[in-house]
Amino acid sequence: MRVVFGWGRLERIEEEVERLKGGKVVFIADRAVRKAVEELNLSFDYEIFSDVEPEPEIGIVDDIIEKFSFDTVVGVGGGSTLDVAKLTAVAAGEKAKAVELVGKKLPERKCKLLLCPTTAGTGSEVTKLAVFKIPKREVKYVFDDESLYADIAIIDPKLTLSCPPHVTASSGIDAFCHAIEAYTSLFSNPISDMFAEKAIAIIPKALREAYANGENVRARTDMSFASLLAGIAFNSAGTGLGHALGYAHNHIHNSPHGKSVGITMPYVLQYNAIADLEKHARIARALGESGSSLRETALRAGIGFAKLLKDLGMPHKLSDVGAGEDDIEKIVDRIFLSEKHVRRNPRVVRREEMYDVVRKSIHGILREEEY
Repeated sequence: MRVVFGWGRLERIEEEVERLKGGKVVFIADRAVRKAVEELNLSFDYEIFSDVEPEPEIGIVDDIIEKFSFDTVVGVGGGSTLDVAKLTAVAAGEKAKAVELVGKKLPERKCKLLLCPTTAGTGSEVTKLAVFKIPKREVKYVFDDESLYADIAIIDPKLTLSCPPHVTASSGIDAFCHAIEAYTSLFSNPISDMFAEKAIAIIPKALREAYANGENVRARTDMSFASLLAGIAFNSAGTGLGHALGYAHNHIHNSPHGKSVGITMPYVLQYNAIADLEKHARIARALGESGSSLRETALRAGIGFAKLLKDLGMPHKLSDVGAGEDDIEKIVDRIFLSEKHVRRNPRVVRREEMYDVVRKSIHGILREEEY
């Protein structure tokens, strides 16, 4: 994979398409950037699809394949748009419907694929993952296959300038959760830790600054860089209970992915802290928290994360988005539908303990004292 990073790099996308010898191109783009693509005055043959909804259902892939003829897919948008572009590039030319690929080894990608994110959050441009809603399935399905890697990832921080504050916050929290969960994953390794640690160090400061002033070029560039690093980290080490719990309660409020995972991350951090005190203490320090002992500092990672959510105007307990005691059983059940996430979590995810974690998440109960 070729990774291109720099301010205004989308304006040179024609060079990258030529590099791949792309012929007929379909842009899968967010509605907000359709005009920007049209204004690039591109000389090659292309069409644009810009009807991707947030948290897309898998059938949209079939709609695109039926509507357009192409040998090159260019995704320009947020994580959902990039995921659609990835699976479209893989499914094009196959006889099966996209939903028939669920649970199977994906075919080798025949189309060329370029990805350019417009948010600093998902890291989808550098991962082999794609997330979709599947009809009759309780939680979202994550495709995980090397066929989903792009040929070229173009990261242009300039594109994030148009993100409104709530999108900046949600996508940035998503990147932070990717970095944290990759860092604490049972599948972490020295390489993924290197990328995750750098992202964790950058995000608390840069995200607050980008949220406070969307025209802060340095903060926007730092967040795009951190999102890229987090994407590389979790592509290798995966995510854990944070994402499993985020998926488990999303059906109640249908919030954007980053917001959904972020709401309950403070409680996941406090649950997981004893499984790796050193790493959770480093996360806490990156968030400006410290305690009188390693244990107390580690437990304060959740406190620091909750403070970040408050600064970003985001909810920090499930009751803020409509969840109550009656939802606990269903949420706990749904956690265990995300088997891979549960398996990667640093602390064993025990059903009886999840009732307590979910209850604390609903009521906003975080431990601040040392025992």
